[in-house]
Amino acid sequence: MASIYRRPGSEKWQCQFYATDPETGLLKKVRKSTGQTNKKLAQQFADDQERHHKVVIKAGTDKSMRAKLLLAEAVAEIDRETFTAPIARQYVSKLLALATGQEMPSFTLESWSSEWLRRKARESSKATMARYNSHRNALLEWLGPKRSKRPLEALTSQEARDWREHLQDGGRTGKTILSYTKDAGAIYRAAIREGLVSFNPFTALEAIDTSDSLERKPFTGEEVGKLLAAATTEEWRGLILVAAFTGLRLGDAARLRWSSVDLGEKRISLIPSKTKKKKREVRIPIQPDLLSYLLAAPVADDSPDAPVFPMLSGLNIGDRTGLSQTFNKIMATAGVDRGKPSRQIEEGAERGAGRVTWERGFHSLRHTFTTWLRTAGVSEEDRMALTGHSTRDSHAIYSHADEEVLRNAIEKLPTLPKP
Repeated sequence: MASIYRRPGSEKWQCQFYATDPETGLLKKVRKSTGQTNKKLAQQFADDQERHHKVVIKAGTDKSMRAKLLLAEAVAEIDRETFTAPIARQYVSKLLALATGQEMPSFTLESWSSEWLRRKARESSKATMARYNSHRNALLEWLGPKRSKRPLEALTSQEARDWREHLQDGGRTGKTILSYTKDAGAIYRAAIREGLVSFNPFTALEAIDTSDSLERKPFTGEEVGKLLAAATTEEWRGLILVAAFTGLRLGDAARLRWSSVDLGEKRISLIPSKTKKKKREVRIPIQPDLLSYLLAAPVADDSPDAPVFPMLSGLNIGDRTGLSQTFNKIMATAGVDRGKPSRQIEEGAERGAGRVTWERGFHSLRHTFTTWLRTAGVSEEDRMALTGHSTRDSHAIYSHADEEVLRNAIEKLPTLPKP
């Protein structure tokens, strides 16, 4: 847009704008009198002059000349002090379209995070995607519809910090909040790789204290025996045995199928749901107590893909009547303490700011399995092979555990006292 001004002592307005000289291709500043004393009419004259010049320049010029014209317009914006980040993006987008014929991708935080989720779904488990969705939605809900639809680069470090403080005020633990901000930061790291933004607002956040987060605690052998005695059904007894002697997570243990169980080889082989996308299989030799249960367990039908626990396999995990809550009741019946809660709660209620977690629950059986292996002197490499852990990518790619070594490791586990 052309600008206008008046010289001291003159009633007539002058105009100026940047243009490209069609002969030299160089930028030049054009100044002339509008002949007007009325400011509005003077601005109209200036705009008409600028448009006329652009038509003349565009009428037979090549890409280079048109690019110089765009740069001249950008310089005029800078002179008027109206050159902002959105306007800069517009000019870069026009230059890219002029040079390549392609439009520059433009994303809001809402649209880019949706695209990021779509891409992550191709490589992540359902549980991981549920976490990504939850954390992304928490950020968008806090920002609100208007701020979520701003350009992706508009989110500031102060807003990232304010959101983290909002999560803290909501009663979430330090480790949980760290997970939220880590996932939000991953959205921006992917955008930086794509060249969409140059800055990640979450990298400026200071380290957060995670000492308030609970460390999961394992059960003792005596407590596992009490849980087995308190099991409400034979299937629940088998499910506890599977978790304690394989380290499988609740969903994988409850949905274990006979096709994964080789009683002849005394081995359970499956790909845990958490690593399903990576197709990382675990092979776990069957411990004697668990083997006795599986040998005696009825097979529901002749299908090799039949579930080992027909009744439990169809239940949800997190419902009020789901597997987790039922196990909590078994713990209460057995007199096995759940440990400390993640935060103080009002008597008779577990609701309030932030979800309450406890030191011990069904997942403690996985910790129990790992603890027993470590106590028995099983090496870290073999423990990782048995549990399916892959905290070090190189370890997962190049390490191959010997099955006989793993079988010896299982034989070191304790046997449970007879009821």
